[in-house]
Amino acid sequence: MSQWTSVCTHSHTDYGLSSTVRIVEYAVKGNPARPCVHYAMVPKEAVGSPNVTRLRELAKDHPTACFLTMYDASQEEDMARAVGEISEQCGDSGVNLVYTCPDWCEEERNSRLEDVTEEALARTFHHNCVVPVLLSKLFYPALQRASRANSSQPLNRRRAAVVHMISEAGTLGDHFSGTRGRMYGYSASLAAMIMSMKTMSYEMNKRQDGILVFAVVTDSPHTPPEKTAGGEKMYDVTVTRDLISKVVHSAGEEAHGKCLYFRDGKDVCY
Repeated sequence: MSQWTSVCTHSHTDYGLSSTVRIVEYAVKGNPARPCVHYAMVPKEAVGSPNVTRLRELAKDHPTACFLTMYDASQEEDMARAVGEISEQCGDSGVNLVYTCPDWCEEERNSRLEDVTEEALARTFHHNCVVPVLLSKLFYPALQRASRANSSQPLNRRRAAVVHMISEAGTLGDHFSGTRGRMYGYSASLAAMIMSMKTMSYEMNKRQDGILVFAVVTDSPHTPPEKTAGGEKMYDVTVTRDLISKVVHSAGEEAHGKCLYFRDGKDVCY
């Protein structure tokens, strides 16, 4: 059986990078029946994070199961270089799971209209929507190879999947009260990313590529930690990353094009 390969990419904050660490730690445990290889593809802006240090340690301790790749998120050519290196190493097995975490934010919670700037809006849209779409495009041939290599599998992460982890701040429906903070660039860019995900899922359906596409909606990382829901902290890195992993691992064809809430895996009215 071919190896199973996943890539976690495009997270700038400890919120998203901690989930990357959790998934890598899970992946390097290995499976004798099917070798697991995990790539952490991290933008250069995040190089100083303690989570990046942990990823370096994992890559050093598990040289055949974990690889760390840095890239410049402002340059499509450099993204293509990094993706090309990973795709080449994966060969005919392809890439089974591409997992993005757009989490760029330059605003305070409940930002004010008079504080909005064109430059900050443009940067936020670039990092939270443009880059995840470009990375999905660049990984598409490797995802196709993985889907073909595992054509006997149903639609799930074991065959081929693209998963975008998106904060609740990007949702438009009434599922959330909106009291946890809305930010112009951050919220609007994530809403745009959700629509890009839905467009991508429609195209994958039309092409019948066997690639699952969906989003996992989380509590906002900008939620004050003292706020609670059902007796739990609204935002807790350890709880969040474990619940996200559970949703991703259990998602199947019914998740295609959906936004699944990370606490219960139910579709969020968008």
